[in-house]
Amino acid sequence: MNRKGIWIILILGLIALLLLFLPLADRTSKSERVIVDHTLHEIVHPGCFDQAETTNYLDEVSFSRATEELGYRIEDACSKERLEAGKESVISKIFNE
Repeated sequence: MNRKGIWIILILGLIALLLLFLPLADRTSKSERVIVDHTLHEIVHPGCFDQAETTNYLDEVSFSRATEELGYRIEDACSKERLEAGKESVISKIFNE
């Protein structure tokens, strides 16, 4: 293999590594299902439902619909921990799942 081919392989490998470690993936998927309380305008993670203080006017929607369309907020600490905002690297997303 000639020098040009080796350099191309090295550059492609470096790009692949950068894509794994740069924060590109959302911490919480926009399609993740959450419970919303329409009376309190709150978002509750399903794993935190038992300890959340909710009313009877509940619904299950995607996280993106709850935040973007409905404009609801996450109030309880358990849901805030499980539904973090922001970005994380692809490699950490793989190992945390």
